[in-house]
Amino acid sequence: MPEAGALLGVAAPTSVEEMRAAAAALLDLGPQAVLLKGGRLPAPEAEAAEGGAAEAAEGRAAVGMVDVYADAEHGVVELRYRRVATNNTHGAGCTLAAAVAAELAKQVHSGTGPLQPLEAVRAARAYVAEVFAASAGGKVGTGLRGPLNHARALWRGGSDGAVHDEL
Repeated sequence: MPEAGALLGVAAPTSVEEMRAAAAALLDLGPQAVLLKGGRLPAPEAEAAEGGAAEAAEGRAAVGMVDVYADAEHGVVELRYRRVATNNTHGAGCTLAAAVAAELAKQVHSGTGPLQPLEAVRAARAYVAEVFAASAGGKVGTGLRGPLNHARALWRGGSDGAVHDEL
């Protein structure tokens, strides 16, 4: 979220409430939608925050993590998901951005109507959740943060490295 602070000329958001304010302020600058990824928020901050109206109406659980999305149609929305215990988080922001772009491209290709960026973000978050879950048990390299396991569909899960015969 340092980028949000830099764009607004303020300190980076450090709480869900500051993320909500930053998302609204960024939206006022003219983009159609804003997404702030809250993965670096301290766990207690993310867990203690109140859920957004859309999630509460849908009965979705608020556990561990929160991203903040904003657009003119939905206002500011908190997107909650379960925190996965893993040190393999390198590339999470790039993965999320690429997944959102892919979901938007799928919407364009389907020709079913106007873009639904919030739905693209939700689908991308589901993909990233799968990648985090698949990455939880692995250890690659010697650094503190290992890479995400994008090859999860090919991996059977053991340490033997066996792959599926087909995709």
